[in-house]
Amino acid sequence: MSYNPFCLGVNYPWNRYAQDFGVNPAGHHGISLPENRFKLAVEFARIRDCGAKVVRWFLFADGRGGFVSEEGIPRRPDEFLFADVDAALDLARQSGLQLCFSLMDYLWLQEHSNKVPLHNNERVMQFAAGREAFLHRVLLPMFREFRKHPALFAWEIANEPEWAIREFHRAPTARMHYADFRAYATEIAAAVREFAEVPVTLGSARLDWVRAWTELELDFYQAHYYPSPGTDCSAEFAKLCGAVRSLDKPLWLGELPARDGRATGYCLEASLNHCQDEGLLGAAVWRWTVPESTGTDVHLGAVDPQILAAWIAGSRTKSAVV
Repeated sequence: MSYNPFCLGVNYPWNRYAQDFGVNPAGHHGISLPENRFKLAVEFARIRDCGAKVVRWFLFADGRGGFVSEEGIPRRPDEFLFADVDAALDLARQSGLQLCFSLMDYLWLQEHSNKVPLHNNERVMQFAAGREAFLHRVLLPMFREFRKHPALFAWEIANEPEWAIREFHRAPTARMHYADFRAYATEIAAAVREFAEVPVTLGSARLDWVRAWTELELDFYQAHYYPSPGTDCSAEFAKLCGAVRSLDKPLWLGELPARDGRATGYCLEASLNHCQDEGLLGAAVWRWTVPESTGTDVHLGAVDPQILAAWIAGSRTKSAVV
């Protein structure tokens, strides 16, 4: 089965990592500030003009801001969280776009007790009381506030949680048990269905890990793909996509690199064609914003709007012929 139209998106992962929504230890730098609204309006117009329809964005990221906590327990959304989320959704609506908000980054789920804490909320996800308080006192009010918002594509439970789960990733920082996170993700998914009434998904780090989340009652599955160094990218991607053909829900590729300087033969246009031919719900290119010079994704570069626009034009022509 193919989906028409193909939900092409881009990752606008952050303006400032973990500082776009609400107050953080460095102050308030959120999207509701006039200078950020203006910048985002320009960026969203450019995204719309190249033909993309969905923007994927990290919301709480590593958990440093957006809510008030006392003694390590979340108490309530902070004074700017809703205003910043509302500003982003309003600008998306004006540009004819929808947002996929990724609630938590895997960095927040990881264990960092052997290091000096970067912020007061760093360990909230490491114990059940912290996780439950965050769900009931922060997420539920937010889901209610933006219930059925037309500019919401989906609430995404977490970005690549597998990197924090010991059964997937053998690293000192991956201390969370799969069963514990699956139970928590199930609660969040149920809360989205009851209080938000928009689709819910989860951003799995790999295509071959998607099946680990099929019991969460998600509205659509999501996985990310980055070529393995030294492999035939086309053959590898085709094999991975083929392995998930029998999923019982649509699959959206939430991260697909704009380019990859470490992978021989990788081509974004060919990968998008393959996603469409395989009947995927869509794909979101990583990333719209230019990577930070110290980031781990520098070699992936940023989206070329002209390439996306040309692919969209070609895709429409192909659909018309078919």
